[in-house]
Amino acid sequence: MLDLSQLREDIKTEAARLGFNHIGFAPSSPVPHYQDYLAWVEAGFHAEMAYLARQDTLEKRGDPSLILEGCQSIICLAVSYNQPETTLRAALPGEGRISSYARTQDYHEQIMDMLKQLESFIHSRVGSESQLKSYVDTGPVLERAFASQAGLGAVGKNNCLIIPGKGSYLFLAEILTNLPLPPDQPFTSDLCKNCQRCIEACPTACIQPDHTIDASRCISYLTIENKNTIPDNLKDKIGHWLFGCDVCQMVCPHNARPSKETPSVGTPVLPEFLELTQLFSLSESSFKEKFNKTPLTRPKRTGLLRNAAIVLGNQKGDHALPIMENVLKNESDPVILDACGWAVNQIKQNNSANQDLRDD
Repeated sequence: MLDLSQLREDIKTEAARLGFNHIGFAPSSPVPHYQDYLAWVEAGFHAEMAYLARQDTLEKRGDPSLILEGCQSIICLAVSYNQPETTLRAALPGEGRISSYARTQDYHEQIMDMLKQLESFIHSRVGSESQLKSYVDTGPVLERAFASQAGLGAVGKNNCLIIPGKGSYLFLAEILTNLPLPPDQPFTSDLCKNCQRCIEACPTACIQPDHTIDASRCISYLTIENKNTIPDNLKDKIGHWLFGCDVCQMVCPHNARPSKETPSVGTPVLPEFLELTQLFSLSESSFKEKFNKTPLTRPKRTGLLRNAAIVLGNQKGDHALPIMENVLKNESDPVILDACGWAVNQIKQNNSANQDLRDD
């Protein structure tokens, strides 16, 4: 007879050995906050991420047994990553900032390898009785809702999972299983209460009052998932962010003290700030070689050059003007041309304004 309580403890021990910092267990049904998710999609807050609203994925998010037949439990896991090294100071002229999570090699591969090892461990204990399906931020699973249901923490107003005493610099993962593992008690405390810091600090006002995000205004979406031009009314809100954004986490009181947990996703391979003008000399092949196996390949060369041009436009530095004008002459991609044209106008308008002040 399989002792599920003992198996649960063995899984926790092995997960910790593999480098997972937190683990909890939740029943697969009912799916927590599913109706809230449907309302979020209906409001169009998923922006151009059509995969979030496809009928098949909507159904799977509401019923994990459509992903794994006979699914009964969700093993929820979290891995800490390094917090930003510097404050919210503006980048130096000519530099763009990278979100802290993106400075290591791609976390998907690293954590999936850990999950596969944990799967093998479970199979070794249970044998053919166990059916398992793992995801790292890629499957149709409401992972933050399940993580809270599994007792890990609460979803903050900025839509990040917050673990008391540990903060929110976390990667989430889960294993769906047909094993009826004893669940943890759901986390029910409100960790945000009357705090408004993330809402007030968000440069684009993308944080909604119901613990959700309007992705179409979020800097992380605009600079990573968005494959098109960035709207003119949001370009200046991008500030110095070349890739992603950490503002809402950096101002969160739960991240005020550096976590003492050891990240399991490796040491940084990219600096916090990248020199921007050099990016425009990268060919498609050199771009892939420079950022190979890092998250910066996700927006592709087009997206990263778009972002770099917008940051340079926000900084209004004269040194970038000839580079942007050269790009306008030699590039054909409309997304890059839009961003560079905007940047050139910003720099010239700034120069004109400064000249008027000198003339006065």
